[in-house]
Amino acid sequence: MSSISHPEAPDATLRRERAAIAAQACQTCRNRKSKCDEVRPKCGLCRRLGVDCEYREPLPTKKDKTMVHILDALNRLENKFDNLAMTSGSSPDGSTPSMRTTGTASSSLSMSTVRPNQSAIPPPSSDYPPTFRQPYQHLTVPHKIILWPGIYIHLLNSGIPAASDLQYVLEEGTHWFIRREMAKHPEPLPSKLGLPCFAINAGPHEHGRAANVAFPTLTIQQIQEFSDAYFNTFNVLYPLLNRETFMNGIVSRLLREGYGEGDAGSVLALMVFALGKVAVEGVLHRPASVVNGQPSGFRGGTIEEPPGLEFFNEARRRHGFVMTQCTLENVQINLLQATYYEATARHLDFWRSTVSASMACQVLIRCQPIDWSTAEGDLVKRAYWTCVLSEDLYHLDLDLPQTGIHTMEDEVPMPYFQQVQEQQDEDQMGSSSTSGSSTVGAGANEERSHFQYHFLAMIALRRLIARIHNVIHECERAMQSEPLWQGSGSSPNKEPDDSTTGTLAHQKLTASTPQAAGESFDDYGGPPVAVIREMVRQLDSWRALLPRPLQWTDNDKFDFPASDPLMRRPNEPLFSVDQGPIPIGHRYNLDVVTAQLRTRFYYARFMMYRPFVYKALHFPELMTPDDCNCCALAIKSVCLCPLAMAPPKNKKRLVPHMFAWTQSFMGILLILRLTTANECLSRIIDETNVVGRQEIEDTTGIMLDWMRDVKQVDGIAEWSWGILEPLYGLQPEQ
Repeated sequence: MSSISHPEAPDATLRRERAAIAAQACQTCRNRKSKCDEVRPKCGLCRRLGVDCEYREPLPTKKDKTMVHILDALNRLENKFDNLAMTSGSSPDGSTPSMRTTGTASSSLSMSTVRPNQSAIPPPSSDYPPTFRQPYQHLTVPHKIILWPGIYIHLLNSGIPAASDLQYVLEEGTHWFIRREMAKHPEPLPSKLGLPCFAINAGPHEHGRAANVAFPTLTIQQIQEFSDAYFNTFNVLYPLLNRETFMNGIVSRLLREGYGEGDAGSVLALMVFALGKVAVEGVLHRPASVVNGQPSGFRGGTIEEPPGLEFFNEARRRHGFVMTQCTLENVQINLLQATYYEATARHLDFWRSTVSASMACQVLIRCQPIDWSTAEGDLVKRAYWTCVLSEDLYHLDLDLPQTGIHTMEDEVPMPYFQQVQEQQDEDQMGSSSTSGSSTVGAGANEERSHFQYHFLAMIALRRLIARIHNVIHECERAMQSEPLWQGSGSSPNKEPDDSTTGTLAHQKLTASTPQAAGESFDDYGGPPVAVIREMVRQLDSWRALLPRPLQWTDNDKFDFPASDPLMRRPNEPLFSVDQGPIPIGHRYNLDVVTAQLRTRFYYARFMMYRPFVYKALHFPELMTPDDCNCCALAIKSVCLCPLAMAPPKNKKRLVPHMFAWTQSFMGILLILRLTTANECLSRIIDETNVVGRQEIEDTTGIMLDWMRDVKQVDGIAEWSWGILEPLYGLQPEQ
């Protein structure tokens, strides 16, 4: 546990100074073996000698090289990916007709820019294809499944009252869903809670600021507890801050000088304390409610007044004085604010805070010189990639707009976590000379270091997911005589349902929805089989290249990570459908971090195989044995997602991107329902033996429990429950 301040041993200070000299000295001083004053652009010695002064970037450590190799391998694979995407397609029988093209898919997450000589694909004049600039309503990716003709008609024919709202979804798109969320939270978080305070510098105020204050009820023990809780949970997922710098720099100064207005450090610390309290109470305290006789996964406080609100209110009262600054601290503050809003299920507030952080981060990188080799430069890298992850995953999953921060990813290096590595090296050197506790100290530091791998692995996976979205889109555009997203008004040659209601609904859907456009037996090309196979291979390669502490196989996806090859794994699994009423808190947020990585991997696999589910629902006569196998693999990929299982489901305040996962589970549940209601899907499940009925039943149960719990704080989930409850024949709640 970190202390607020502590004197450094002389030998530790000497080691740090020598490490700094070795890392920062210019090349001339290195060659002459003289001390460098590190002045830039020219140090003192180079100015006296009149020679060029060159600084070299610090070399990555052995642990950093592991993820660097992963990213390099992914970059090499991307070149193959681009060529395959633009030269391969698929016909219903699995053949791959060639397409004359010389361009490659763009690496950005916006729609790809196409070169003029690509005759098969018209060059767009903006970030989106021409058909997207026609009256097109954005619709969240999971909710596009609702408008699949087979599912749309099934919902209408089921007589579900909430299905009548689908006409508004057709007309308004995502805007209709966003209004559901806005109606759920018409008011901001309550502002009445706060901390008692008193002024500690009542003399002349510097720079026109009010007097700094102290909070008498905020003890040093609480500061230590909440800080440790934050760094062991939320900062493991998104390592925005350095623990030692925060404790010995910001917190120590605030204890001496008090909390002031216009002081970014004060806002930063109060945000950390708020999230620390969420981490403590969100795991171990009483559930905020009881849903259908089961304790809610939202623990601590209440639904209206979440834990840590008193600290958060003090932070946002001071945030206004620094919110317009484009500094590293302001980016970190906005990201911490977004994290708190997500932990309290304020999803639109989360998105708005993330956008503010992304915009400030772009200005910071564009307009200020940044030395990436310094500790501050490394923190800028962490903040940048946190912005990209938060923004892009919401964009890819939910079609929310981007700020453009992803266009800078080639300019910003991967973080090396220099301060963490130096601290671990010092701790290991110190522990090696101490008998008795050396093994414990080294093991603890090794376990703590794994958060670096998780963060870098998510960055690499996010790149691959972006490629999946872009490549599938390119193949769809290239293979369709009319773009897949354009509503042409032509109805398919064969209706999935012969009822009058179903026929009329399908005709309306054909003219209104992008998914149904132009998809008849004559022009439906089927999923791009060759491309999907290559994407699956690359996704598996990503997993195989992970560092050992992160690796897993499909057979042990519920087990603890193999952190140490010399130690046995616990006998019980890390994830299970139910782990009893006693809350479980794992060190360094191990369960949530592991669940996020594995669930994101399996959802990416589901997205790749999902076109075969669409084909099975709408063109069953065209299904080949390989198609049936891929369709079953899509269902298998979403069965028993670790994030929806215990213990993560019992600590929802700590789950990242909870809003996106909730909407994804909605789309999955619609498909799982049709594994029994649709003849083709049911036959595929029974005959392929890829996924069992019990797996589907267990998955349905845990996802329905998730939706039932989340609907009390999520407006879209509340509407979705109006579809799911009668669809699955559940008893209405009392």
